[in-house]
Amino acid sequence: MLGNTANRFNLRYLGQYDWGQLEARAYYESVDHLMDFGPDKRFYYGMASGGHNAVVGMPCSPISATCAAGMPMKTDSNTSGVTLRADVTLGVNDLLRVGGLYQHYRLDDYWPASGGGMWPLTFDNINDGTRDRLGVFGEWESRLDAQWTTLLGVRYERVTTDAGPVQGYNPNINFTTMMMGGMPMRSYNNQQADAAAFNAQDRKRTDNNWDLTALARYTLDAQTDLEVGVARKTRSPNLYERYTWSTWSMAAVMNNFAGDGNGYYGDIDLDPEVAYTVSASVDWHASDRSWKLRATPYYTRVKDYIDAIRCNNTTSCPPPNATTTNQFVVLQYANQSAELYGIDFSGELPLARTGYGDFGVNGVVSYTYGKNRDTGDGLYNIMPFNARLALTHRLGGWDNALEFVGATSKDHLSDVRNEIGTPGYGLLNLRASYSWKQARLDFGIDNVFDKLYYLPLGGAYTGQGTTMMINAIPWGIAVPGMGRSVYTGLSFKL
Repeated sequence: MLGNTANRFNLRYLGQYDWGQLEARAYYESVDHLMDFGPDKRFYYGMASGGHNAVVGMPCSPISATCAAGMPMKTDSNTSGVTLRADVTLGVNDLLRVGGLYQHYRLDDYWPASGGGMWPLTFDNINDGTRDRLGVFGEWESRLDAQWTTLLGVRYERVTTDAGPVQGYNPNINFTTMMMGGMPMRSYNNQQADAAAFNAQDRKRTDNNWDLTALARYTLDAQTDLEVGVARKTRSPNLYERYTWSTWSMAAVMNNFAGDGNGYYGDIDLDPEVAYTVSASVDWHASDRSWKLRATPYYTRVKDYIDAIRCNNTTSCPPPNATTTNQFVVLQYANQSAELYGIDFSGELPLARTGYGDFGVNGVVSYTYGKNRDTGDGLYNIMPFNARLALTHRLGGWDNALEFVGATSKDHLSDVRNEIGTPGYGLLNLRASYSWKQARLDFGIDNVFDKLYYLPLGGAYTGQGTTMMINAIPWGIAVPGMGRSVYTGLSFKL
């Protein structure tokens, strides 16, 4: 990234009335984003700059089929909108929340010509992309008696997306055979055919999305609370999921927002995801909340889950793309069915009060399992069984913790993406803070023993290797976590 300029405007009104509270907000944001080769990469390339074997590309001009200068990629976007929300007190035990929103989003993602295989035209990745949201919602919270509380909510959103016609770097490039190293090689660079197929379609889509929520809480006694809920949540595809169009591996890998090293392109006909969730919670605690334990199991079924399928068109992708298990691949977003289930635990327990301070323990333990119901494949980027446990100490202004953070091995993977597994790990962190009057001093050491570990949700490490080629970067390397990190901070309250 060589440049990123953002401008934001935000206006908010908050008013208190006899009937309740009114909040209104208007906002605008624009972002101009530029990516190109930095000083750590070879900027000039092509035969006129010394060819593929030159360690440092020699400056050349003008840009042409044999002279390329960098690879600029520009993104311009703006977001504007208004929201209105009212909290209406219906009585001592009833609260009604109602509101609405409008949001307009526009995106242009384009790659100016730079020479070599990337000229003479600008590559339109997303041209004049728009995503408009218009929504209303209502939520009624009611305390029926001393034991029962209910919450009912409904939300409607109309999401409209569209995009303009596109072009590749060279409209004359299609599926060809070219010479590399004196050998005939197939080129799967179908810019002409892909752009023509995209431009021939009606690209405007409108989604009518409904969200529903029902929740009930019951106080069984002074030490036990129960909660059960059901929900329907809907998500429309974003512009990159719907309107990226090129199956060319170099272009597709530039559209990776998953962090897995693969290439992606969209599908105009994607439907919104619709998730149905049922969950329950049991909350045990002392009457004074000095100790507590909460368990929350849940199950979610997702209709039209936006997953991915292998590009398997022999005129667009090489045949091994459909079957390889140890390389990065080109994928297309696709609707499929999925399910997720798991359980979360959290708790806190005092251990002792002594002349040396108050000691206690707290922690969070989580387990999630995700599965594609159509293929039996694992869902991408699901955290394995993990825990965070801490021994705490408080004395006067001191607040300290010795913390263990760990996860089991990640071996339930998304095979379609050739997701990279990670081994289990356990880390020790140390935290301390001291507060006095209006100031607070923080100090800590993360990963005290400087242990090497890999992030289960870190994706693929792609920091080394040749740019612009999907498998010039080695496959199979997970992103390592941070080593020993020491920090300190001083904060004030005015």
